[in-house]
Amino acid sequence: MANLPAAIELIPQIEGSPLTGTFSYGIFRADSLVELRITLQISNNSLQFVREADKRYVAHYKIVGVAYKKDELFTTAEYEDSIIVSDFSSTNSAEPKKAGQISILLPKGKFRIVVILEDLNASTKASASFKVKIPDPAKIRISTPWFFTPHDSVLLTNKIPVLWDSIGVAAFVYDIPEGCTAYVSVVGIRAKAKTYPAHFRSDSNGTIVYAFFPISSMDGGEYDATIYLRNKRGGIISKVKVAFTIVPTSFSMLRYHFKELIRQLRLIAKESEIDDFENADSSARDSIWDAFWRQRDPTPSTEYNEYKEEFLKRIRYADIHFGTPYKHGWETDRGKVYILYGKPDEIERHPFELGSPAYEIWYYYSQGVAFVFVDEDGDGDYKLKETR
Repeated sequence: MANLPAAIELIPQIEGSPLTGTFSYGIFRADSLVELRITLQISNNSLQFVREADKRYVAHYKIVGVAYKKDELFTTAEYEDSIIVSDFSSTNSAEPKKAGQISILLPKGKFRIVVILEDLNASTKASASFKVKIPDPAKIRISTPWFFTPHDSVLLTNKIPVLWDSIGVAAFVYDIPEGCTAYVSVVGIRAKAKTYPAHFRSDSNGTIVYAFFPISSMDGGEYDATIYLRNKRGGIISKVKVAFTIVPTSFSMLRYHFKELIRQLRLIAKESEIDDFENADSSARDSIWDAFWRQRDPTPSTEYNEYKEEFLKRIRYADIHFGTPYKHGWETDRGKVYILYGKPDEIERHPFELGSPAYEIWYYYSQGVAFVFVDEDGDGDYKLKETR
C-alpha cells in the first residue's frame, strides 16, 4: 500500500478567515468495497464560539466529504458536532485537539476527494482536495494505520502535537496466519529507527494490531511509522507505512528540548531574558516562560496572548515548510525571516534558472523590505543573500 501523506491542510475559502484544520485519510477493507476513512483535527481558535444561556461557550461545525469519479459526483458523507467549553480562554486554544471522522465507501478505481469544514456559527468554510487510487479490497492485508491518544483513545490526525508522553498507532489486519507476530518501526528525517513491540486484539470490527511509542522527547518534524507482520519463522509477510509530523508544544520544549527552545527565543528575546532562562532550574522555567510572554501580550486584559500564539504558529509553519534533512525549518534563513516578518505579501520563485541556482524573492510591501534567498547547494536550504 502506498505511503500516504502525513496531513493535509484545509484552506479557508474567504481570505482572512481563521477557519482551518488538518486531516489525514486511510484505506480499510469493507467486504466487497473499500472504506476511505478521513480523520480531521481543528483547534478551538479557528472556530467561532457563542455564549449560551448557561454561560458555556459552544462552537458548531460540520465536515463534508465528496467523492468524484471522472469529474462526476459519486457519493458524499458528512459529520456534524459541537465543541463546548466552560471558560472564554479555552475558546482561544491553538492546540489541535478536536477530531472528527467521516467514512466513504468506494469500489476499486481512481477518485478525487473534496473535504469541506464548515463553521456553522460563522457560516464560513475551509476545504482541500486530493486524488486517491482505491485498491482491490481482496488484496488489502493490513489497513492504513491511525494514531490515538493513550488514555482516552481520541483519534489523531497524522499531525501530532506533543501533549502526551506517548501515543498509539494501530491498524486492522485481514486474513493473517495463525501465530503471526508484529512490531512497529519509527524513523525520522533526523532520527534513527527505533522498534517497539506490537500486540493484537479483536473487537466487533475485526482484528487490530497496535503499539505505543514515546513522543515527548522526539524532535519536531517528519517521521514514518511502519507496522510489520511476521510469520512463525520471523519472515515479513506484510507491512504498511504511514507518515506523520511531530509538532512540539511549550510543554514539551520546556521539559525535553530546553536548549532548542532557548535558540528559538533568541530570535525575539533580549540577552538578559535568555540569561534568566539559562540560569533558572527546571522548577522555575514555567514561571519565567509565563512572565516572558506576559510582557509581550498586546491585550493583557484578556486570556489570549496573540503575540505568543503567533510566534509559536510561525515556528510550526517554518518547521513544516522550510526544514531539511539536516536542519529544523526555524533554523533556516527562510524560517527565521518568516518567524520575524510573517507571511510575505508576494513570493517570486525561480526554481529553474539556466546557469544559476534556484532562488526566491520575498516581498513585504507594507514593511518596505524584500529578501533574496538562494539554494546554492541544491539541497532545499535557501540562504539569505540580499536584503533590499
